[in-house]
Amino acid sequence: MRTSIKAIGGATCLLLTLTSGASAQDIRWNMQSAFNGNWPALGDSGVYFAEKIGEATDGRISIRFTEPGRLVPPGQIFDAVSSGSLDAGYAWSGYWIGKMPAVGMFASVPFGPETPEYLSWLYYGGGLELWQELYARHNVVPIPCGIQPPESSGWFRSEITEVGDLNGLKVRYSGIAGEVMRKLGASVTLLAGGDIFPNLERGVIDGAEFSTPAVDVLMGFHTIVKNNYYPGWHQPSSILEVLVNKDRWEALPASDRTLVELTCHSAMMFGMTKGIADQAAALETFRENGVEIREWPEEMMEAFRSASAEVMEEQAAADEDFRRVWESLKQFREKVGPSLELSRP
Repeated sequence: MRTSIKAIGGATCLLLTLTSGASAQDIRWNMQSAFNGNWPALGDSGVYFAEKIGEATDGRISIRFTEPGRLVPPGQIFDAVSSGSLDAGYAWSGYWIGKMPAVGMFASVPFGPETPEYLSWLYYGGGLELWQELYARHNVVPIPCGIQPPESSGWFRSEITEVGDLNGLKVRYSGIAGEVMRKLGASVTLLAGGDIFPNLERGVIDGAEFSTPAVDVLMGFHTIVKNNYYPGWHQPSSILEVLVNKDRWEALPASDRTLVELTCHSAMMFGMTKGIADQAAALETFRENGVEIREWPEEMMEAFRSASAEVMEEQAAADEDFRRVWESLKQFREKVGPSLELSRP
């Protein structure tokens, strides 16, 4: 006997196929990504996740990686997963701060922890439990499922030498870093990845941050803008997510939930290691095309650091969930910081 259960009226469906005598269910999910599948350690981590879980289960669990915009606009992935019209999404929680400001801290934190400390907080400092609590209110389950190494700090038409140069500058920044740039006088807009190049090219915006050099080179920013800044103070480490409709998640046997989580652990290792290996060639391409690889002046770094601290405290005062998550992260860093410093050469 075979029974199929489908979500009616949605852009996709979950198919659970129960076969008489079978010990496990066949799972068919569509997972739309916010990132192109060929973007290194960004979109390709989602592709890796979908491929590996299929290989590990001999096709019993099939998660179809769907490119951005094929089913819903990237900015609507969360709502589509929440409603059940999408089974799952692959994205970055910083995109949802307009809905829940606190979830930006599960994406990246300006001047925040690097990857080992970040993951330690998520898994052993209570971070993931807070993340799950916030998403559960919207019928969504978050699963950490990718890591971006430190990013470029942005592309600018003109050299930035002092804080005053940001005043009125039209820039694309996302997540909490966007609030920092706004505090320093910039006019901030959030554009989807595919919309950044044409807006830079036409002069609609004066600058933009998006990702690591290996991704930025595919975007072609180096062909139209020649000032590329480092370090990526705004995203020293970035966590990517698989977000799953809560009803779909709870319909899985516990063993299959574990398989999904373990495959995401593997995807994080993939992104972390491949992400670092991919950067050198991209930087060389930038130099060959006349890009000035610039480091922020110390005055600018101090301004970014100070503004970041102010933004975090302001957000904490304005939103109780933000305060709880921020306090959790701060307390964890205070706890583990001394041992980390002691062990560094």
